[in-house]
Amino acid sequence: MSLKKLLDNKGRTPEERAEYRKLVEQVNELARANWDEPEFQRESARLLTESILEGFELESFFDEIVNVERVGFDDRVFINEMTGLKVFYIAKGGHIEASSLVSETLTLPRDTLGFHVYEFADKLRSGYAENMARLRNLAVRRLDWGTTNALKNLLQAAIPNGSPYYISGAGVSQAALNQAIREVADESESGAVTIYGRSTMVDQIADFPGFSDEAQEEIRARGRLGRYRGATIVQARNWKDEDGASHLPANEMWVVGDNAGRFAFYGGLLSKDWEDTDWYWHYQGRQDFGGIIHRPERVRRIVDTSQAP
Repeated sequence: MSLKKLLDNKGRTPEERAEYRKLVEQVNELARANWDEPEFQRESARLLTESILEGFELESFFDEIVNVERVGFDDRVFINEMTGLKVFYIAKGGHIEASSLVSETLTLPRDTLGFHVYEFADKLRSGYAENMARLRNLAVRRLDWGTTNALKNLLQAAIPNGSPYYISGAGVSQAALNQAIREVADESESGAVTIYGRSTMVDQIADFPGFSDEAQEEIRARGRLGRYRGATIVQARNWKDEDGASHLPANEMWVVGDNAGRFAFYGGLLSKDWEDTDWYWHYQGRQDFGGIIHRPERVRRIVDTSQAP
């Protein structure tokens, strides 16, 4: 028998699948036996919340695109910049002109991402392990959707049509992208640059002369990361909302310096669960989050006019 027939789509052998099913049944039995116990409900919600937060931090590439801080729930995040210090060439013993310091401080805006779901308790209890796994995966995707959607909105607001940093044309021009990378790296303090967009835009880079087979293979193997002319490529997942609308346009790509803005997550994921008088189980979560794009000169917005958003 071939290895392909032995393994499932997650690479598990028949023995591993049998062990997995055994564990699933044990969890389901535990849920059926303890569903009405308050301690079980509290522990179940706590583990679900931890798993959602861990999944989001492991699966999201948000940190690869912009500077992100994770701070305490009650903390405030400030952007402090100082200019004004001048250096002069003087003769030995000459007078040094004074230069006044100028300080600018911005407070990072703060918003909340939240969700609230419910399900009939009997249905949830009968397939507890499978339903919790689906809920966890859906919550991770929705948190990723919320954060990257917020980033997209800020980037579009910072670089509107008509901005000198707005680049449009039929297809992705290699010359225009090369210039964008060069200019963003030149403006950026660290020189680190990220190219960010869906596969409809990022895949066009693979057709450029000089884009190596190794870089293409890296994107395929790792899912979303590769490099082009020193810039990191992040291929965003095409997350969709409940109405089937994509959160990122298919015809836009951004070239972003890592200090073009700053984002923060305040505390961890807060959650609560309860069962109402009609036997519906509710789970609610929220994450405080905020960000700003305060250096638009360190961003380029590339729009492909030959395809729909």
